[in-house]
Amino acid sequence: MKFYTKAKKIIKYVKLIIIGGVAFVGIRASYKSIAWNNENTSMSIQEVNIMMNSKKITVEAAQDQTELLNIVDAMQQAMDFFILLTDDRQTDIVWKLVSASTNSPFTAEAAPVDRLTNAPADDKIQHHLNMIERNLDQLCDGGLVDQEFLIKKREIFMRICKRNMNGIGRTLMFFGDDTKYEIWPELAARAIKAMNIEEVKYIEPGKDEEYEYLFKTYARKEHGSIDGRIISLNTDYDEPSIKIKEHATGREIHCRIAESALDGIKSSVTAGDVWEHRRARIKGVINYDQNGKIVRVYDCTLAFIKDREVTLDDIHDPEFTGELPILEYIDKLRENELE
Repeated sequence: MKFYTKAKKIIKYVKLIIIGGVAFVGIRASYKSIAWNNENTSMSIQEVNIMMNSKKITVEAAQDQTELLNIVDAMQQAMDFFILLTDDRQTDIVWKLVSASTNSPFTAEAAPVDRLTNAPADDKIQHHLNMIERNLDQLCDGGLVDQEFLIKKREIFMRICKRNMNGIGRTLMFFGDDTKYEIWPELAARAIKAMNIEEVKYIEPGKDEEYEYLFKTYARKEHGSIDGRIISLNTDYDEPSIKIKEHATGREIHCRIAESALDGIKSSVTAGDVWEHRRARIKGVINYDQNGKIVRVYDCTLAFIKDREVTLDDIHDPEFTGELPILEYIDKLRENELE
């Protein structure tokens, strides 16, 4: 009887051990499953964020169906679209393919991604995208492009327009948030004329390549100097720059610093100079618009102008008019009779 009781207890303990082991394995498996699901959920959220910031292009054949959509034209149109959207200053940002369809019409969709982290990167190029949208708005409304639309980007958009006049019937560009641009042959011809790249290239090809900002608003350039008060130290399209308030006109002008002058300006210009709006003379390549107003200055060097107090005693000269009374001197000066 005692043996039977002991055996029964042993069997009970073994059952408890087995049940406990099974429960432990189940909990561990559930934990792994939860961890795996969380990991995949995190990945899917990132993918969703990327897709939410995607841009899309659709290329259609001509409506009369007399010409089939050429796959080369369609692919090049999509490539140029995403090259247009690429901010060349952000070298680590690439356009990740989201989807593509070779069915008629041809469609391609991509999103900006940081290739170092594989994270969405729309915020890093948002300024560039806003600039592209703004200029597309202006062109579609029959206006001109502004000064931020660089020649390089204009040439890319011109290729898009030219294909729309030769084989492609319509190009649709989707920027999200219901923002859509349609390019058809008539609008493409008008946009090409509005960009007028040949007129803008006033600098000889192969020279001054660093001056890529060849804007329609720039009529001429010359070496010279201006003076004014320093307003801020900042960047102009990611290039070191000084903004000054010009003494003659009161206009605020960006002056991009020459590479050879960077070290000197770093060591000589302080925060106090900016806060006190010290007066300085800027030398460089001055760019003027068609009305003769200064738009920008490139390759700048800086020299401070020392202000000194001038008293009446400093400028008083009792012999200035010679033996003539003041009124007679002024009359002769007006009539150009002074010797």
